[in-house]
Amino acid sequence: MNRTLIITLAATLLAATPCAAQDDLQRILESVERNNLTLKAEAHTTAGRTLEARTGNSLDPLSVSYSSAGDRPDALGKKGELEVSQSFDLPMLYATRSRIARTLAQQYEAEYLALRQQVLLEAKEVYLELCALQGIVELNRPRLTAAEHMATLFAARFETGDATSIDKHRTEFEYLLLKEELSAIDMRMIELSQRLAVLNGGELPESGYAMPSPEARMPLELLLADWEEYAPDLTALRLQEESARYDVRLSRQQALPKVELGYKYEYGPGECFNGFKAGLSIPILSNRHNVKRARALEEAAKANTESALAQKRGAVRELYLKTEYTGKLLESFGGMPDAPAYTDLLGRMLEAGQINIVDYYSELATFYSALETRIRTDLEYRLGLARLHVIYL
Repeated sequence: MNRTLIITLAATLLAATPCAAQDDLQRILESVERNNLTLKAEAHTTAGRTLEARTGNSLDPLSVSYSSAGDRPDALGKKGELEVSQSFDLPMLYATRSRIARTLAQQYEAEYLALRQQVLLEAKEVYLELCALQGIVELNRPRLTAAEHMATLFAARFETGDATSIDKHRTEFEYLLLKEELSAIDMRMIELSQRLAVLNGGELPESGYAMPSPEARMPLELLLADWEEYAPDLTALRLQEESARYDVRLSRQQALPKVELGYKYEYGPGECFNGFKAGLSIPILSNRHNVKRARALEEAAKANTESALAQKRGAVRELYLKTEYTGKLLESFGGMPDAPAYTDLLGRMLEAGQINIVDYYSELATFYSALETRIRTDLEYRLGLARLHVIYL
């Protein structure tokens, strides 16, 4: 794969992201790639499978045999023979096997890259959700302060007879419910932090969880073309198909004779003989179903590639349309008032008697629900972009 082009495209996509936030995300992704235990294990497995593919293209073991004879024990060793022989295929078979081994090595590398991208995507998704939850916590800080203030205020008013017990209990319940809501978010952040630690090899990377700007959305046709060309799982299937084609060629070549060359030395009382030996091993019946088997596997590999490509196109197109819709929905949240100022305004109106306690909490709940919905919609938009752009990781 053209990794230089992928890196260039990724840099273009991320060009609009603030440096501090983007550097934080990039540092975490680099740390996960370096420390993830699954990727380490897969790297060793890939190396082992690559070496295994090469071992099938070696010469057969050298055959050495020695025998001695004699008509009585003290005559043993007076007569005998030594034979050394080596069998090998024709050169074209070794060339084909070598090409298959290289193709398999590229396939294993593509499979590793596919796993790497999924691991980094998961880390990116976890990071983005942590940033969004951190934003919700920060958003609700003035609301929590206001809720605590109202609970204290109406408790004091109840003591002086200026508020009913219903008003007092309402402010207390609202304060407790908001604390519980924020506690649930804290629990989710702990869960996500532990997941990020696992992805990072067991150690949580340091981060301020500053939400980066969303990546620029690419045109659908360009994105589809890049997916078809650079997606490592599709690349692995194409390489598997290529390997199957070479396997068909190899199965035909295996019908050719195998050559055996050797040296033979015979000795006896007063005489000895030596010379070369040569032979052919002709696979008349052993290879009769091999070509049919290879052709069937080649057709299966082609069908798998076509099926995966069609599914990938549909999945990318569906995800793109959903992300595009989420982006438009996110734009509709523009122009909302500042949360601390709006909360303070409602508090002053309540204390001045311009609105009652029911209207206060109803308006506050609606306002903060809209703000949280905006944050969660923004998160869904960013997650959609991250999944669309996973091939550039």
